[in-house]
Amino acid sequence: MAGSGKSKGAPSRAKTWALRTVKIGVAAAVAGLLAIVIAVVIALQSLPDYGSLKSSPNGQMIRVHAADGSVIVSLGPSFGRWLDYDQIPQVMIDAMVSTEDKRFYHHPGVDPVGMARAAWVAVENRGTGRRLQGASTITQQVTRNIFLNNSYSFGRKIREMVLALALERKFSKRQILELYLNKVYFGGGAYGIDAASRKFFGHP
Repeated sequence: MAGSGKSKGAPSRAKTWALRTVKIGVAAAVAGLLAIVIAVVIALQSLPDYGSLKSSPNGQMIRVHAADGSVIVSLGPSFGRWLDYDQIPQVMIDAMVSTEDKRFYHHPGVDPVGMARAAWVAVENRGTGRRLQGASTITQQVTRNIFLNNSYSFGRKIREMVLALALERKFSKRQILELYLNKVYFGGGAYGIDAASRKFFGHP
């Protein structure tokens, strides 16, 4: 009889601990969600207007001109003319969304599907020394280019995500794409699609 009492008590204790664990997990999730909402609201209030983001400094380029005005050499990063969204070829917009962020029009600035995929790749490649996928959306790349840096710290990634969520609350998808295509690095020292076109194809 005593043994029977012990066998009944063990499942009961296990059920109690499981229920307590679930409650703690739910409470932690709610607290985390609340913290993210507060951080996004604070970031939203501190974001500059769109005009200020467009005119944010990109860097400086030194050009050496000949007597006839032609450019002999260019030193430093290249920044082209700012193109409004309606001036950008649709095929270019579609190509960038397709290659960089397929769910751009459907996520709120952070892509849970991409994050889950990056986490899975991280698990598969742990210990290999390979740099892992960042799962950064186009919006996250915009926030990194304008407000942050390219360090791979956990703290920077959290700030990037919070700013991306805030950016999507304040600006439209068209505005975010316009910022991205005018500021993203295309290689060869060229920032923005106009500079890239001049660099690689010789025309604006």
